[in-house]
Amino acid sequence: MSDIVRAINPSKDHMRDLSQRMRHFASDVFTARQIEFRFRTPDAERDVRVGANIRRELFLIFKQAINNVVRHSGCSRADLELRAEPDRLVLVVSDDGVGFDAAGGGDGHGLLSMRERTEALGGQFEILTRRGQGTLLTFAIPFADRAEPAPRAAAGRSGFPA
Repeated sequence: MSDIVRAINPSKDHMRDLSQRMRHFASDVFTARQIEFRFRTPDAERDVRVGANIRRELFLIFKQAINNVVRHSGCSRADLELRAEPDRLVLVVSDDGVGFDAAGGGDGHGLLSMRERTEALGGQFEILTRRGQGTLLTFAIPFADRAEPAPRAAAGRSGFPA
């Protein structure tokens, strides 16, 4: 129920709110499996408004990626990054695990689901992986009128430098 309320709450439409939610989820999941992780996010000056649809879909993509890392990678460390570029949001998830044969597509629907969600948002999904060398997933979601710069609370400036 809290996910529904959060998804429609306009006061939670900032990237910082989404990144806090992602950090909490990642911490819960990785800590339970004793996987060390680092999650980089933009500072407050780079905050942007993110529409409800992008927030929901990007969070679901993130959850699927984290669950895949935990279930399949055999890693001891994961690195996560969420950043705002001038025209898109970029999510990067990497691990030091066993990797896999990307041509095989995996056994489940996780990769397909993440690709479909990303493409439905007009974005791009890339996989770099090799057996024994870990995996790097990159999701690039364009703003394309779906997000706009958020004003800084303290200074009243836009989220991006001029």
